[in-house]
Amino acid sequence: MAILIPNLEAAKAAKQKPTEGEIFLLEFLATHFDDQVEVYFQPCFNGDRPDIVLISPKGGVIIIEVKDWSLGLYSINEKNNWAVHLPSAKQPVKSPFAQVFAYKKNFFDIHVNGLLEKSLKNEAFFKIIKTYVYFHHGNKSAIERLYRPHYESPRIF
Repeated sequence: MAILIPNLEAAKAAKQKPTEGEIFLLEFLATHFDDQVEVYFQPCFNGDRPDIVLISPKGGVIIIEVKDWSLGLYSINEKNNWAVHLPSAKQPVKSPFAQVFAYKKNFFDIHVNGLLEKSLKNEAFFKIIKTYVYFHHGNKSAIERLYRPHYESPRIF
């Protein structure tokens, strides 16, 4: 079983309560990895607070952004700008993919000494940190509906 930091009970009792999706994913990760994997819930890296970070001596680092969004309320434009459609108005929101990638970039640029230099010397080194977005109330068809208008429309270059 993976090592949860903090443990599930402490995470549930934290000042900032975990979402339904975060609890589900923490429970899943804890039971699907061995004790060589550490699963951090909302760790703080110089001000960055990714939802979940997995660290494994064999597999590297995985950063996961968790969204409990109802994807039917969201749209994406041709520049990959996200918006949520509220009863009062359409509000821009940060792309969860841009958000998790920013965490990864900061790992290389700020948080871990030497990562940037190693990634500049070897492009494959950038792959040591993987990023994912988990939509707890989403599925593949919901994601396809968001992006379909853009990959079906003709592009002029």
